Amino acid sequence: MRLNHELLIYYDLVNYVLFLCCFIPLWCVIVMCYQIYNSRNMSIMLPNESPFLEFIWTLIPTLMVVILCFFNLNYLIYNSVQVMNEPIKIVGHQWYWTYELLDGSVYDSFMTDFVNGVNKPLRLERNISYILLITSDDVIHSFSVPDLGLKMDAIPGRINSVIGSFDRFGVFVGYCTELCGAGHSYMPIVVEVVEGNRLGWY
Repeated sequence: MRLNHELLIYYDLVNYVLFLCCFIPLWCVIVMCYQIYNSRNMSIMLPNESPFLEFIWTLIPTLMVVILCFFNLNYLIYNSVQVMNEPIKIVGHQWYWTYELLDGSVYDSFMTDFVNGVNKPLRLERNISYILLITSDDVIHSFSVPDLGLKMDAIPGRINSVIGSFDRFGVFVGYCTELCGAGHSYMPIVVEVVEGNRLGWY
């Protein structure tokens, strides 16, 4: 997905900042405990306050928050101004998937064999933005295609959505990743990313 790269960068940045926010206080506590332990028989003279040091440890967290806010706002604004193509509703059943398109066509996708996967895959056009509306008709399922960065729970009575565009051709295989009964392992997901002239809905 085109947005997947930006999301991974943002995810890495958040994890890096979170690591710093956890590591720095922990390191300070360890050093302080070590110094207290080594100087337990000594008298400690408290130094005067350092305005420069206080300025630094106020400035650094502020800059971190500003950077995170910038990436948050940038992603939200970019995500909100996208022109969405037709939404595709995906409904999980025991144990197959149903795809409902904006033009009213509906088709079921059943597992056929372990090689070809399903009888009717979900076909999407390359570099077109989609919104996938995911729900379930019976129990909780999970629509997951790892190679495309897709994973969303399908919950009865609730519609979850995933927005993005796909920038590479190919056939991508996924599976329901929520234990949903005896046939859980027999409801694969196959997504084909093709050119528009080869879309050919079923």
